[in-house]
Amino acid sequence: MNEEIWSKALKIISLDSRVDELYYNTILNKMKQVSYENDILVLSCRDDYSLSLVKGKELEGYIKSAVGMVTDRETSVKYIIEGDNAAAINSIVSETKVKEKERSTSASGLTDEFTFENFIVGDCNRFAYASAFSVAENPGLRQKNPLYLWGNSGLGKTHLMKAVGYKVQQLFPGKKVLYTTCEEFTNAFVSCLHNKAIDDFRNKYRNIDVLLIDDIQFLINKEGTQMEFFNTFESLVSAGKQIVITSDKSPKNLPELDPRLTSRFQNGVMMDIQPPDYETRKAIFLNKMNSMGISFDDDIVGYVCENVTNNVRELNGAFNIISTYYALENGNINLELVMAKLAPIISPNKKKAITVETVIEAVSKYYDITPDKLLSNVRSADIVNARSVAMYICRDLLEMQLTKIGEYFGGKKHTTVLHALNKVTDEEFLMSDVKLIEKRLADV
Repeated sequence: MNEEIWSKALKIISLDSRVDELYYNTILNKMKQVSYENDILVLSCRDDYSLSLVKGKELEGYIKSAVGMVTDRETSVKYIIEGDNAAAINSIVSETKVKEKERSTSASGLTDEFTFENFIVGDCNRFAYASAFSVAENPGLRQKNPLYLWGNSGLGKTHLMKAVGYKVQQLFPGKKVLYTTCEEFTNAFVSCLHNKAIDDFRNKYRNIDVLLIDDIQFLINKEGTQMEFFNTFESLVSAGKQIVITSDKSPKNLPELDPRLTSRFQNGVMMDIQPPDYETRKAIFLNKMNSMGISFDDDIVGYVCENVTNNVRELNGAFNIISTYYALENGNINLELVMAKLAPIISPNKKKAITVETVIEAVSKYYDITPDKLLSNVRSADIVNARSVAMYICRDLLEMQLTKIGEYFGGKKHTTVLHALNKVTDEEFLMSDVKLIEKRLADV
């Protein structure tokens, strides 16, 4: 069977509509299986160019998926240049060491892929990053338990959560850390109920020091699992153990959850993560370029970072598309080519994500003032009113914390922001402006 793994995987890949026919015929179909042992498959590429189109690119993901379907096991795939037998041996040896390391950390579900060191910090996530780092240094403090991170998909919540766990493992080697998704937690609970092994379930989730649970919103409509999680939550917190939770919504916007859960979530530290601003998007993109050893022209970088605005995942996808054509064209790509290839994900009719920047832009346009004045300390009545409206919309649509709003608007104190919000609420004409501006933002 070992000799047939790659040929069977190729048949599966040939049916994958995501794989370009040209790539299949000129790259994948020319690759050969060198060896398969210890769940490590070594494939050879014809030359450096072919290797560059596979390793670290989307094709590698398709290959790994197909190979996994054939072996029905977690299989590592390594790549060498055809004829380089020494590289094949080194690949097997090095990957075996990696697997041994992974086995030692598999109990926690964490690796060094997601750490604080490789998390790009910007104004959109600075407070969440600082809170997560603080929790990692002192896990279990009641005033920071749980740490609740929320925001739309693809903004880095899971990265920060895993970074907490990884840092705790570094600082406190004796502590037991467990990462799980809400779906895995639910499936494990149902399975243990079915097998009458509920004690095994509770021993797993309650005898740990740090519980990291992703996508808590999936507890909705699962009353039995909600009750079990509530009891697990109470058991851990009362014992001084740390809990970190992620969700796509703030606790107050999860009315379907047991109120006892949402009230406890709000009793800890809640931090939202906003869509990355331009500076953060550019820092992420440049970091990807640096890690891949690729250099794009400034106009290409600027175009991508100005137009791919929703989340980090889309930005990574855009980078993968561009880097693929960069390799195909031997580095000879220009802005026109990039614009054409990114057209499916950058559409002039696509709604833009609402961010602090888009709020400031909309408010400035509505009141016919410059963004600089809106963010300044000018205290003329018209500017103060416009600034108050902008702050209110940031709170209303983005659910930003008062301190974070204050940071964006020239370092204002949270009491100043609160006064501005109350001013808008009390003034009917300002609330009317808010509704008009929010409608414009919704239509963009």
